[in-house]
Amino acid sequence: MNSTPQSWSYLPSLPRKQQKQLLRVFWLIALGLVSYELFLVKDTHFLSKLAAVFVTVAALCPNYLWCSGRAKGMPIFPFFALTHIWTYGLPLVTHHPTVLTYSLENQLFASLTVAGFLIIGTSVWFSHVKSAPRTHKCYRALGSGKGNKFFFFILIVGIFFNVSFYGNWGWLSLINGGLFTAIRAAILGLNALATFVFAYQLGNKELTRIQSILFILLLSAYMITDSLGYLLVSASSSFLLAVIAFTISRKKVPIIPIIIVLLCIFLLHYGKGEMRQKYWGTTEYYLQPWEYPTRYAEWIGYSIHYLNSKNQDDDLSTNKTEEKQSFFERASVIQMLLLAQTKSPETIPYMYGQTYSIIPELLVPRIFNQNKIRSHEGTSLLNIHYKIQTREQTLTTTIGWGLLAESYANFGLMGCGGLAIILGGAYGKATRWSINAPILSVQSLFAVMMMSFAFQSEYSAGVYVAALFQSSTVLACISFVLMKKQRVSSYSFQGGRMA
Repeated sequence: MNSTPQSWSYLPSLPRKQQKQLLRVFWLIALGLVSYELFLVKDTHFLSKLAAVFVTVAALCPNYLWCSGRAKGMPIFPFFALTHIWTYGLPLVTHHPTVLTYSLENQLFASLTVAGFLIIGTSVWFSHVKSAPRTHKCYRALGSGKGNKFFFFILIVGIFFNVSFYGNWGWLSLINGGLFTAIRAAILGLNALATFVFAYQLGNKELTRIQSILFILLLSAYMITDSLGYLLVSASSSFLLAVIAFTISRKKVPIIPIIIVLLCIFLLHYGKGEMRQKYWGTTEYYLQPWEYPTRYAEWIGYSIHYLNSKNQDDDLSTNKTEEKQSFFERASVIQMLLLAQTKSPETIPYMYGQTYSIIPELLVPRIFNQNKIRSHEGTSLLNIHYKIQTREQTLTTTIGWGLLAESYANFGLMGCGGLAIILGGAYGKATRWSINAPILSVQSLFAVMMMSFAFQSEYSAGVYVAALFQSSTVLACISFVLMKKQRVSSYSFQGGRMA
């Protein structure tokens, strides 16, 4: 064991002045959301507004506890709860066409289910993080120099993988399906860790000027290459994780980068439908790096054409309206909870753990089981059980449910309560394990990984557990091969460092 004291970045408690500033931002956002739901939406029944407020307030409670300093450590559960605002709350007041087909009573009951789930989860999570644990004398961690070199390498590998995949380079054909899936999952997980670590160090002013520029360029290149499949979710998640890490360390929100990226995503969103229709399933889908400018120019052209077009014919107008609606509806999963609650158990029986029983098989690597079921098998079972899709349709299209709707489909309200206890406990323990740990320690990196999964609102339990298991295995290998147990002599709370 290296007995030399190390100087590492870690997650310190906020000074009182900065804590008050963070709390002011929280109240500003909270009041803005509630005011929007109650007063600014039009042609929406008061009960729907009230239902949305129930979800929003319950989702904001753990964020208040963290912003006020009452909850310690990384805000894993608070950000998990926050996703319920746009997946379960806002669709109730933004005229989601599927949500509108359900009665006001159904909507109110669904919102109370979500609020109850969040309240139970918050109470379990808070019991783990309301105080800091005893500080360990030793942490298994990467040295700052070795850690930065490793994570820069990971970002470069992620970009190379994207370029190879969308360029249909020959070496990928040498990898069988199971190994390819494992490699891709490992790269996604490691890139999330690298993005968080560098963004945190950037906010904490620990990177040199050259390192800062290199990180920004590599993150931008990763997002650009990752979006070439005309799916913006993964790139958006990477940027969001970087914003969270930067905000935690710098104690201020990077407004200008957020505005720039949001404008880019907004612009690309309106052209992705035409790009998918033109290129998905064709040999022209693949392209080489020198073709990127032309392809993105074409993509932006479709978006600008949509935004500028005023005199479409009726068919075109209908298609564009549907595409515009998808911008607000794509993240919503409350319609799946509404479906399960109105159908089960009277019309369609509960599944009684059917989607959970496949999880052990999903944990076996595909290289050991060539006939392994797909990771989205749980989602397929849900869609088939509720007659949304046939088995053949599930092979080409995935309709996400999310963990909460899945738990109700299996066990009703008891399932929702059980899920709240499990997730609250898991996120609470992961957070507590990382409190006061160096940012490059195995504890903090595992917490970062958990935070990246907390944003995946459409995952079923099978997908969630399988992906988390794969990423944890990679992290365990990193811990064994690259990390060393190192002693920390004392703590200094100035500058966000341990010394």
